[in-house]
Amino acid sequence: MKKKARQKSPAPAKPKKVGLGNAHLLVVDDEADFARMIQKTLVQAGYRVDVAVSATQAIALQRKHSYDLALVDMRMPEMTGLELLQYLKVRDKKIFVILMTAYGSLAVGIEALRKGAIHYLAKPFKLTELKRDVADALKRRAQYLEEQRIFPQRAAMDEW
Repeated sequence: MKKKARQKSPAPAKPKKVGLGNAHLLVVDDEADFARMIQKTLVQAGYRVDVAVSATQAIALQRKHSYDLALVDMRMPEMTGLELLQYLKVRDKKIFVILMTAYGSLAVGIEALRKGAIHYLAKPFKLTELKRDVADALKRRAQYLEEQRIFPQRAAMDEW
């Protein structure tokens, strides 16, 4: 009489974090410690995160990788966050960008949104606020990509 092989029960699945997905983020801030703090926070939230401490480094990283979302400091030595935002969007229309600024004002926020940012954060901000805004931006990006898939003619109309 043959004994049945005892089957192992599958390991319990780890709960999936909201907004985790496979999101790849780019953090650009000339203050290296601040950029690493954001990176650590977002990695703990389940995202893949690269850091650039200059606009040049960010551009080089974008040439190598495709990013879902970039968090960009407004004031940097080489170029402004608005200039980098425009460069990133020209190279990849699907990237979403959140601008971060210690010099926040309503005018800065409006200008950021006009140039294509999805949101802007005034420094200092709470890390819970950062995680919430990143998750919201990624949800909006997913909706945008789904709309582009369903209605491809809209993409051509947007470029017109």
